[in-house]
Amino acid sequence: MHSKGTVMLDLPLRQALLARSDLFRGMPEHLLHHVATHMVERTLDDREVLYFKDDTLEFIALVVEGRIYSVMQGPDGREQIIGSVGAGQVVGETALIKGHGRESSTFASGQTRMLQLGSRHFAVLFEEPVFLRRLLMLMMMRLLHVIELLELVSLHRLESRLARFLLANMDDIDLALAMPSVSLPANQGVLASMLNTSRPKLNVQLQLWRRSGLISGNLERMVINDLDHLRRKAFSLN
Repeated sequence: MHSKGTVMLDLPLRQALLARSDLFRGMPEHLLHHVATHMVERTLDDREVLYFKDDTLEFIALVVEGRIYSVMQGPDGREQIIGSVGAGQVVGETALIKGHGRESSTFASGQTRMLQLGSRHFAVLFEEPVFLRRLLMLMMMRLLHVIELLELVSLHRLESRLARFLLANMDDIDLALAMPSVSLPANQGVLASMLNTSRPKLNVQLQLWRRSGLISGNLERMVINDLDHLRRKAFSLN
């Protein structure tokens, strides 16, 4: 499925995208060619599900445009976002580990374009030691990220969680304002799910900080007006 006006990716471009990705960067030419040849293009609309928790492990996917969020849902229906991947990153890599289902559900943020590789084409990947080492390192890094997130949402109050999240996701200095800025999910519900809180509570905290002058702007481009003060809030005792 392709969006209107989208140009299909030819084989050389697919291979180039793979060569720059987090999982396939530095892989042998024959492996890149194999993957690029067998990948299928797919486009998801905003909030469309890529796969559900416990689904069978049928594919991995390289994000070309957009973003994919991984989410867990509690018995009360509350969602906790445990990670996200953007352009140049692979999602669903646990499909390369047999014997269990998907560990979380995933959905698209905005229109998201991917290259998808089915499990019937995995055999060549398993024959390449360099790929297996890269896969191990990638999964370890993502596991560490989830552990850090669980620590953040379980042990710190909302003000500290939000401050730490902003510090961890700062962009370059905004040249127009000479202040650091942060690009956040445009949907406040997504940010609330990432911080394990409700939208109303998150909105109250953001409004308090705006009125005090600590931050300005919107979620798409939030400006931090007092970086030292934000750091104190992030690491103050709960």
